[in-house]
Amino acid sequence: MTESIDDLLKKIEDLEERLADSEQLIDAIRAGEVDAFAVNENNHPEIYTLQSGDYAYRILIEEIGEGAINISEDGLIVYTNSSFVELIGIPYEKVIGRFIGDFIHEDSKEKFVNLFNESLHGRSKGEITLSAGANIIPVYISLTSLQPKLATVGIIVTDQTKIKLHEKTILQYQKELELKNIELAQNNTELTSFTYIASHDLQEPLRKIQTFCNLINARPNDELPALTRDYFQRILKASTRMQNLISSLLNYSRMNSRGMDFEMTDLNIVLDDASNNIRELLEESHAVIEHDPLPVIPCVPMQINQLFTNLIINSIKYKTAGTAPLIQISARPALRDEINSQDTASDERGYWKIIFSDNGIGFEQQYADRIFELFQRLHSRFEYEGTGIGLAICKKIVQNHKGFIYADGNPGHGAVFAIYLPSTR
Repeated sequence: MTESIDDLLKKIEDLEERLADSEQLIDAIRAGEVDAFAVNENNHPEIYTLQSGDYAYRILIEEIGEGAINISEDGLIVYTNSSFVELIGIPYEKVIGRFIGDFIHEDSKEKFVNLFNESLHGRSKGEITLSAGANIIPVYISLTSLQPKLATVGIIVTDQTKIKLHEKTILQYQKELELKNIELAQNNTELTSFTYIASHDLQEPLRKIQTFCNLINARPNDELPALTRDYFQRILKASTRMQNLISSLLNYSRMNSRGMDFEMTDLNIVLDDASNNIRELLEESHAVIEHDPLPVIPCVPMQINQLFTNLIINSIKYKTAGTAPLIQISARPALRDEINSQDTASDERGYWKIIFSDNGIGFEQQYADRIFELFQRLHSRFEYEGTGIGLAICKKIVQNHKGFIYADGNPGHGAVFAIYLPSTR
């Protein structure tokens, strides 16, 4: 059935009215003026609620975990979130309407006034202390003027109690470290004094004991009973051991990392020099040294000479009975995995791995770390002469060069010493 013109005009009029209503509703929604509206559909009204434009921001301020307050230009608190109330430990109703100055510690009032005046022209930040009853709270505040929209200043308040506690702990550690450094400097001074005494005063009596013992033993055999001569021989040996021990301690104390002159050094030349220094010992023991070409690295030549000398002497000392010592030395660039395993992952330098292996008596692997400690011996001095300091000196030299050393042993099958030295400084 065809609708009349009047009916069509009526429908058009209804549609225009509904359109106008919809446009007004949209404008109201955009302006945040409407929280809810109703729509009739099939004679059933449906209620739709809206959250105003600033609703998300109100939720954010409440849930942010930082204190937030608005204060008027004369310092009156007109808004606070729950975090600020919890921070100062005062009920909400006793905060709203109070002046912010009531919660500023006396020592921070002047600083806060300066920050507040600065914020009236934009923004400001700084550290102050709040005071609420017995609570003294260090905070960091960020102030922002809300003009021209609002005649207030917004303040975000961050609790710094834990930070200040950590700072206090760090300062305490720093003071303790300074005291330890002073104590260490005093100990170093005392060690220097000891070194002087050991190199002069302690050795002089030993030299006299050795001299007089030698004079007595040089007398004709019929002038001294055999037992007396044996006693003097024992005194002489004991004093000689004592002198060797003092000399070894002096060598160890002098192997420090201060005042060292590094230079590019051919380790082949260093090894030749070390071998020549103990030529008689090598010939007497019939020891053989075989080595691959060694690298050129930055080092302190004198200390590396001492390192090589000690390792060679160690191999000769702990040789297998009836077998000539064979000392094999090889070198290659170290693998990155080998370096990382020594807690040097952040070190981007390359390293050389220098290996000393021998055919001596070896040792149990469980003692691999112990042999590098001062005065640590795996055998009595009656079995093998020595002071127990030689390998400790080796470790200290390697550490002075920012390297590391470890040993592998197998009883009856010799020992292997692996030395890692940086290829660059």
